[in-house]
Amino acid sequence: MKLVLASFEGEAYFDMLNDLPDLEIVRVQSDAEALAQMADCDIFYGRPSDDLVAAAPHLKWIQSPGAGVDFLLKTPELVESDVVVTNTRGAHGPSIAEHVFAFLLSFTRGIPQALEWQRNKHWGRQEGYRALSEIKDSTIGIVGYGQIGRAVAKRARAFETNVIAVDAHPGSGDDSIAEIWPIDRLLDLLRQSDAVVISAPYTRESHNLIDAAAFDAMKSTAYLIAISRGGIVDEDALANALNSGQIAGAGVDVTMIEPLPADSPLWDAKNIIITPHLAGASGPKEQRCVQVLYDNLVRFAKGDELVNVVDKQAGY
Repeated sequence: MKLVLASFEGEAYFDMLNDLPDLEIVRVQSDAEALAQMADCDIFYGRPSDDLVAAAPHLKWIQSPGAGVDFLLKTPELVESDVVVTNTRGAHGPSIAEHVFAFLLSFTRGIPQALEWQRNKHWGRQEGYRALSEIKDSTIGIVGYGQIGRAVAKRARAFETNVIAVDAHPGSGDDSIAEIWPIDRLLDLLRQSDAVVISAPYTRESHNLIDAAAFDAMKSTAYLIAISRGGIVDEDALANALNSGQIAGAGVDVTMIEPLPADSPLWDAKNIIITPHLAGASGPKEQRCVQVLYDNLVRFAKGDELVNVVDKQAGY
């Protein structure tokens, strides 16, 4: 059984795989190296291209190193094939949820302005004293109530906020929320929320879900936080909403094109904090991801059902 490791994510923990019997492990550093190993590859850890899938006649299973599997949109043959795709759903919850509140607290506690004062050696207490706010008793709206959305909600409740959510699969709530609304109540969520967290998967249905009409519905004092996948937020509409003061600010960790192009209007938009797709980054997260791979390898060898199997047609 041959496993091709084609992702740097989790590489500090790949050694835990060495004690698995009857497993040939090949680490590659580029698509070209991966392509040379695909002819007899059984299992692939990474985000494959159509070329890699086409070159792997014996491929049975792909383990994504992330929760997102938007590579499926670019690999139609894979979607229609018998190859099983699994992800690391759940492993990213803690780090991404903490990143959400790093964004939100930076805005409400005036951290970007304070850093500018610090650079200018200016003691801005008088200007800043009335400009700060609390998140206590505010409403946080979560778009996409999967493992990441639930991790955000759990921490939001600890901050004594109200939580509402929409999801493609509505239903009863949990300890953090009374009810999960259907996606057709998105505008209701946007109108009520003081912060909107985008934690939905990127699919054809969610492309540019947060558009100009969505920003029209939001409060002028509200913040948008995008931390799941690029393409869900219309970036031109977001830049316009920020520059016109239509919303108060945005924290953006993911964009449609990464790295974010130099000519993107987001770079110079007002009241935005951009991080380069780092919300899911942490040592413990990487260990959890490799543990999912390890556990699934054990299951695969035994012929047991794998965990975190992705619905390839739905894209999550």
